[in-house]
Amino acid sequence: MAAKTITQQELINKVLDIDISDEELAKYFVIDEDASEAFAPKVVPNPEMVEDNGLEGAFLLNAFNGLARARRNRKYRRRIKKWTGVKIVAEGDSWFQYPLLLKDTIDQLIDLDKFQYAIYGLSEAGDLLSNIVKEDEITEAIEKENPDVFLISGGGNDMVGDNRMATLVHEFDANRLPKNYPNDKFDLFLRELETLYRGLFTRLLADRPHLKILCHGYDNAIPQDGKWLGKPLKKRNISDKDLQREIVAVMIGRFNERLKEISDDFPGSVYHVDCQKIVGPKSNWQDELHPKNEGYLKVAKKFDEVIKLALAEDAPSVAIPLRAIAPDAPETKGKVPVTLPKLSKLDNQDFLNLVVKRAEAVMGKEVAVPKTRYERKQLEKDISEHFEKIHKEINFLPSSFLEKGVIRSKSVCRITTDSHYGSGFLIGSRNFIMTNNHVIPDTQTAESSQAEFDYDEDDILYAVSLEPDRFFITNKDLDFTIVACNPDPLPADIKAIELLRDPDTITRGERANIIQHPQGRKKEISLHDNKVNYVYDVSIRYTADTEGGSSGSPVFNNEWNLVALHHAGWSEADGSATNEGMRMKAIVDFLLTENDNESSAMLESLVQHITDAKHVSDSHGRTRHTPSPSTPTNMKRGKGNSVTLNLNGDVNQITINFD
Repeated sequence: MAAKTITQQELINKVLDIDISDEELAKYFVIDEDASEAFAPKVVPNPEMVEDNGLEGAFLLNAFNGLARARRNRKYRRRIKKWTGVKIVAEGDSWFQYPLLLKDTIDQLIDLDKFQYAIYGLSEAGDLLSNIVKEDEITEAIEKENPDVFLISGGGNDMVGDNRMATLVHEFDANRLPKNYPNDKFDLFLRELETLYRGLFTRLLADRPHLKILCHGYDNAIPQDGKWLGKPLKKRNISDKDLQREIVAVMIGRFNERLKEISDDFPGSVYHVDCQKIVGPKSNWQDELHPKNEGYLKVAKKFDEVIKLALAEDAPSVAIPLRAIAPDAPETKGKVPVTLPKLSKLDNQDFLNLVVKRAEAVMGKEVAVPKTRYERKQLEKDISEHFEKIHKEINFLPSSFLEKGVIRSKSVCRITTDSHYGSGFLIGSRNFIMTNNHVIPDTQTAESSQAEFDYDEDDILYAVSLEPDRFFITNKDLDFTIVACNPDPLPADIKAIELLRDPDTITRGERANIIQHPQGRKKEISLHDNKVNYVYDVSIRYTADTEGGSSGSPVFNNEWNLVALHHAGWSEADGSATNEGMRMKAIVDFLLTENDNESSAMLESLVQHITDAKHVSDSHGRTRHTPSPSTPTNMKRGKGNSVTLNLNGDVNQITINFD
């Protein structure tokens, strides 16, 4: 047995001496397995290295765990005196504060030999997320330290502490797939997790909109017959090691997916650090929940990567300049700014109804209403995979897909203004063209612009004049304009695209096909890498490629139903791109309400071409409609031939010229 070299008091003094390395201190401690909780390891002096001089019991257990946090912040205070680099506040569990024995994520990030950060730590091993977000300590620390970045690690203890793991999975069933083991209580846990994180992010960003926030969802932990994963799973008669590991990977995966969804709803402010498959094999894990030093270093490198991306990205802005530039325009001219809409997530029930209706429309049969979020996600997946039977994504389409696409393509035109190009399309009937408000914002622009159809592989095109004196309606918030046109030059096979009254035409995971004139070039179509990622109340977001000049293009699903009006795109911090279209439902609801309040012969003609998915008409042959409760109705008649609309609190002018 090695000789006892120091007393407990001497050990306390060593811990507080920040000039002594972490590696030197680690040899004086061991983990107390009995006293440790999930994500709350308890360290005590190594009895082979430290003399026992009476500091026992609860004091001994808590003393060194608290001293570890004090030690880290002493380092911060000394560093910050002359610091001009990135400042961070960190709060969380043992992935951010593993006391003394291991160099956790934060210990790695404050190592100046590897990274360049000054980090003030609030983390305490074993903290529940519910305790973290309810405390004022975060707000006070951010106010005092004025950091560039806030790091949060939480939720793991909420999931597996106090033997909760056994309550979150179904009993063993030889026919049950790993993905089906998490039960309704796990879905409830994820909902509670989402509520807590959203509340925290909203509160922090309300006070500091330029703060960058990073969250993470752990790596795929490996059950090792421990009391946090292996034994709880055995209580559910799940004993096979491979099955245990797959189940845990499914749960960690959904945990990360939920955090990613939350983060994406705070663009430019909140970032998800994906730690899955980072730590590596079992040999890189200290126990069932915590990596060894080498694993934590890999995690820290991932955080470092995302921190740099976040800081390189500008603070969120409501206005994003589009690349809508005429090819022959000087680089500093011709840019058309667009204001992104104020978005709201769909109500849970509204989104559920959308998914169910879409599933029934695609599959041609009634489907059971999902009872859980997981079941709803499975139904979304079934929708996106409806046409495919091979590999991972939709590859098979009916041959009629091409034929219908050609017909739709004929309806799309290039919009040429005095300063830039855009795209547009015939809508409702051949008397109306739709494009973006930021492409044609007013009647003066419309009068000096023209629509050019059939600009494809040959150089023959049909120029159509716009006639705003006959009809013109626009809305900046929904970024659309509809203007009358003279269809006489057009061949008979160029037809208008139908407007659906209440289109249950797309949801997440489906495809957004866009026919467009990017940069004013000949007509092109985006069919690859074009998934819909988000559906909001007035917009959808997707990955389909677009360029300046694509603004005003129609967005279709794989059945060539019109689902959105493309209007914006921007680059993300990771180098990817996001594009956005205004939901056709929102535009149609606006038109229907406008017709009910301030109609004209031309507007009535347009509205008569709006039909629902089943083409239901009333006894007079006119489309039945009920405006959405969320449709803006606060309107008043303005002077002359204009209508003033109050939309979500912002007054915007729309102009309708009556015959």
